[in-house]
Amino acid sequence: MGMNVDQMAIILFFSGHWFLSLFSQTFFLHRYSSHQMFTMNKFWERFFHIFTFISQGSSYLNTRAYAVLHRLHHKYSDELGDPHSPINSGNVFSMMWNTAKVYGNLKNEKIKVEPSMLKNIPDWNILERIGDFWVTRILWGTGYFIFYL
Repeated sequence: MGMNVDQMAIILFFSGHWFLSLFSQTFFLHRYSSHQMFTMNKFWERFFHIFTFISQGSSYLNTRAYAVLHRLHHKYSDELGDPHSPINSGNVFSMMWNTAKVYGNLKNEKIKVEPSMLKNIPDWNILERIGDFWVTRILWGTGYFIFYL
């Protein structure tokens, strides 16, 4: 007894969605926004901003917060200022909780950072606000639920 078409569609969608989300995080958030490993014109920057929003869906990460968090991680790697180092946490759960708190504070601009940490980060406030609305996240989750149902 093999897989039916619906099961195959779910597996393909889930796998494709996961890979696209991974690609957008690696390509846009990590390599481009955090490390500035290459340049893009405004069209491609906006394209990949939207692509990241669509591929990450309910798990969308704020570009500025992600980039600053990651830059701080590299600046203070495994030292006191590292926002997500196991050295600064008692266990993996407290490390993840601390990372989430720092990310939220960076996203809401409650943490002052050096101007160099903010240099050349893609900025599209309206998309960032839309991506951060709970309604948006719930709509993404509802869409996934309906598809997988």
